[in-house]
Amino acid sequence: MDFVVRAVSTLPKVTGSVVESNKWRLHEGYPAVDWSLVARLSVLVVGARAANWDLDDWVRCGDESGLFGPDSRLWEEFFTQPLTIGSEGSWVDGRHRAALIAASGAHQIVVADPRW
Repeated sequence: MDFVVRAVSTLPKVTGSVVESNKWRLHEGYPAVDWSLVARLSVLVVGARAANWDLDDWVRCGDESGLFGPDSRLWEEFFTQPLTIGSEGSWVDGRHRAALIAASGAHQIVVADPRW
């Protein structure tokens, strides 16, 4: 898997229904995730190595960085279901997570490299 770093401000916009759905999920007791922490860590590790990740390396990196619980599960999901933007500039996968990352105040995030 290959990734690229994108500014959160340049990501495709999400609809109000996505934001409302995320609020409902948080209200219903979905596990709390430190979205900003996971976003910052992903930017750091992809800045050091953007290409040729496999799942074992990605998970090990999260573990060695001290992620655990819901943050660790989200970290793994960044690899198994990466934020993906299609060629038309619209969301293919990850718009709900991207909205939560944006709401956390993160400035950058990693998305699947469109050339991968």
